[in-house]
Formats: sequence, structure tokens, C-alpha cells
Amino acid sequence: MYYPIIRGRQYDLLAIRELAVNERLSRHITPIIEPIKLNSTLISTLSEIKNAQNSAVVISNPKVGSFMGELEIEDIKHKFIELTKENNVTIAHHFNKNSVEQIRDIIESYEVELNDIVVVHSEKKFVNFYNDIFEEETPKLNLIPLDNAFRRQLNGKNLVGLDDKFNKLLRNADYLDNENEFFSEEHLFFAEEGYIGFSDYSVVGAEFNEGGFAPYAVAIHIAYPNEENALEIMHFVSDSNRDTSDPAGKFSEALDKLIKWYVDYSDNDYMNTLAMQIFKRHHNEGTYPGLPTLKKLSIMHHLELVGNILEGRLR
Repeated sequence: MYYPIIRGRQYDLLAIRELAVNERLSRHITPIIEPIKLNSTLISTLSEIKNAQNSAVVISNPKVGSFMGELEIEDIKHKFIELTKENNVTIAHHFNKNSVEQIRDIIESYEVELNDIVVVHSEKKFVNFYNDIFEEETPKLNLIPLDNAFRRQLNGKNLVGLDDKFNKLLRNADYLDNENEFFSEEHLFFAEEGYIGFSDYSVVGAEFNEGGFAPYAVAIHIAYPNEENALEIMHFVSDSNRDTSDPAGKFSEALDKLIKWYVDYSDNDYMNTLAMQIFKRHHNEGTYPGLPTLKKLSIMHHLELVGNILEGRLR
């Protein structure tokens, strides 16, 4: 199983929702949403996941954003709590020094048992606290860094290996010198390594920036399977990158490169994702969807492609 961590910005959530609505989100994929805000987009995304009979995990104590404070707003909190009571929505928890008290609150607020919770680990110094809490129970999932020493310390099962696979460069223009690179092969070997699934931050990366800014260059990041079915990633970057003017023109330059590569590469159905169909439509019609939609489409393509791989729809 693939458990991508998706930060809950609006267009990140829309990527999941659009796949679910169009029946393109594989049952082998369970997004782990780290919400930024408790808003209508989060609620509608979870509702569509439920309607499509997919599954999702929501982190109850995200490290970024205003979600924690907004849990005090009764009306929207009620809607959120009701959705978490559905069988296909699971609560997750970033393990920390205050987890003993916080997990007690989760059990009470969300009416769950210890073995219903997903635990996200990041620091070894808290493992002893974890072992005390889960001495007789095992969480639904334990997300841990791909670190054998960490795994040996953990008194638990249901392990999912988490790693940031995306090579985040300082500027989009820097990808001009790094057009193609290796991305991941976790989907091929996670079971052999003792995990029940694998996790990453899709083609966005773990780094979080809430505010946006006008880029000098536009980049489109597209994952694809190589001959061994490991994932590589192509970076299609605009050329007119002297200033921040004409983002639509920059998008057109990057999109031209993507479509040319796609026509030459794609001779199989597994790359014919919903996002690639939308990219082709923008290319044919000369339309510009805006930079947030561009990121949404890259996430959509990656999730659908990994779903195709896990369902065995490869050559």
C-alpha cells in the first residue's frame, strides 16, 4: 500500500478529490492528509473520498498551519468529527513529548481505540514513550523513517517506511541542469524490507511554504516508470526566465517540452492518466490554468501512476 503524505493546501486537497470523483484513486493508495486549515475544502475532500469508497488518514496534530486552533470552531469541528467516524477515515498523530496526554484526548474526542490510530514517528528519543503507550496494542500503522536503527528500537508492527524522495532545488530554473533523475523504487521492495507499505511526499517534497510567490521559471514535475519499473522523474522547465513576467508564456514553454517528451515516450496506457489528459487539453487549446493547478496536476499524475503500478497495469 502507498500512503503519500499530502499537505492540506487547497490545490493539494483538490488533487485527491478530483481523482476520487473520477474514480482514478486506486484502492491501493491511502492519502495521509496533514491539514493546514479546517475548512470546506478539507470537508468536501473527505466526503468525496467516502462517497468513492476510498480511504484517507488525517493527522490530528499537524506541524504547520492553523488547523489546531480551528478545531475550536464548533460547527465545522462537528462536520469533521462526523467524517472521522466513517470506516474509511482514520486519525493519525505526530508522536512527540506530549503524546501521552494527546493520544488520550484523541481516544476521547474521536471515539477510537489505540489500535485505530496511525502514528507518525520522526524522532528516536520518543520511542520509549511510544513503547509505554503501545505496550499491549499496535497502532493501525506506524510510519517510520527508513532507518534500520529506528525500526529495531520500535516495539511495534504494521510498519510503513517514510522518506522524502523529491529533490527540492532552490529555484525552478535549477532543474534545467537536472532534467531527469531517479525518484523511487520503494513500491518494488517495501514488502521484502519488512514493511506493509511505503510513504513519501509525492512530487512536492516535505518542505512546507504556506505563501506563494511569482517564480522566474515554471517547472512541471512528471514521474514515470523506467524499464525496471522503478520511478524516475522528468523536470520540464521554461526557458524565458529572466524575470517574473508572463507566467502563462512560461507555462506554455514547459508544457511544450512535456508534450513532446510524452508523445515520444508513451506507448502504453499506464501513463495515460487523467492529469496527462488535462495537460494535453491545455496544450491543444493554448489555455493556462494557473500555477496552483499545475502543482495539482503533477500530484494527480503521480498518485494515479503509482496506483496503476500497484494494480499491476504495467508491461
